[in-house]
Amino acid sequence: MYYYGRREGVVLELGSFAGGITFELSQAYPDLNLTIACDNQDYIQYLRNELFHRALSERVRLVETKLDRLAFLDASIDFIILRGAFFFIMERPEILAEIHRVLKPGALAFVGGGYGKDVPPEVIAEIAEESRVLNDRLGRRRVSISELRKLLVSVGLDAKARIVEEGGVWILLGK
Repeated sequence: MYYYGRREGVVLELGSFAGGITFELSQAYPDLNLTIACDNQDYIQYLRNELFHRALSERVRLVETKLDRLAFLDASIDFIILRGAFFFIMERPEILAEIHRVLKPGALAFVGGGYGKDVPPEVIAEIAEESRVLNDRLGRRRVSISELRKLLVSVGLDAKARIVEEGGVWILLGK
């Protein structure tokens, strides 16, 4: 919540890696309105079970939606998180445009991957190689900073975004 700077608002976590951040936010920030959305019915069922077992079914809303056609109104979300995103937003850049569309004025989105700003390097070192091996096995290609910059230009969001390399690589997209 360092960059977001607020303790309330509408938060949306997107994608097939969603859930972990929302679970933590639900405990630390009780005034957040939390939604998890993805386009995988099997993962939605997994999340439904997780929410039930964590007693969060009433606290967190689940939405099945295409990431490149989000089922949310324009300017309706305060904070969006999409982790593990670079390998597929390069193929589907309209996802960034959709994220921008649903952001409220003054809102913020984090798109990218990594471990988080304050995670100690020794913790990252313990899991980084395993993550690289898994991503290679899944066929996920690495995306360079220059490729991300070109992507932002291609979707007309270069003036509304910046790339941050703290605890990973993230696009911070504002409105």
